[in-house]
Amino acid sequence: MSNYSLEASEYLYRLTCECCGTEKNRVWGFILKDGDANAVYYALLNVTEAKPRVGLTLSVGSWGEGTDPSQRSWVHLNVWSEDDGTHMNIRDPKESNFYPWEMGGTGLTREEAKLSSAIEEIWAVADFIVDADPAVSSYLNSKAVVTEGREVRQADHPSPNCC
Repeated sequence: MSNYSLEASEYLYRLTCECCGTEKNRVWGFILKDGDANAVYYALLNVTEAKPRVGLTLSVGSWGEGTDPSQRSWVHLNVWSEDDGTHMNIRDPKESNFYPWEMGGTGLTREEAKLSSAIEEIWAVADFIVDADPAVSSYLNSKAVVTEGREVRQADHPSPNCC
């Protein structure tokens, strides 16, 4: 098993969704694998919905100095909690607030991701984020969003959609 570590962003942004007018929170971070930059993610916490749901845009591959986006792939995941645990599914990359995300590499649809050599890494990193990022894990566990270690700020721009 890989040795992952989290470098969480210093901010939690509060923003409003343009499509529905509801409040959202956004966090992001870097994932190191065996000490090397391996993934970048953005998590949109849909804090006003009845059940916790996160739009997770995740890029895996080499993010170190001198790397190129062609060395990375990204997906947009829907993450939610139920009584039996956390669930995830792959959404169309066009549903991500970051589409098109050139720096993230190649955006993968569900079918493309299933066939990709990166799929195991995508799931492993997504699982790690759900467990390791305090804002994401607290929210998915139906608790108040943990902001410790992050400065809460109002976003400069609204979110274009709820994903």
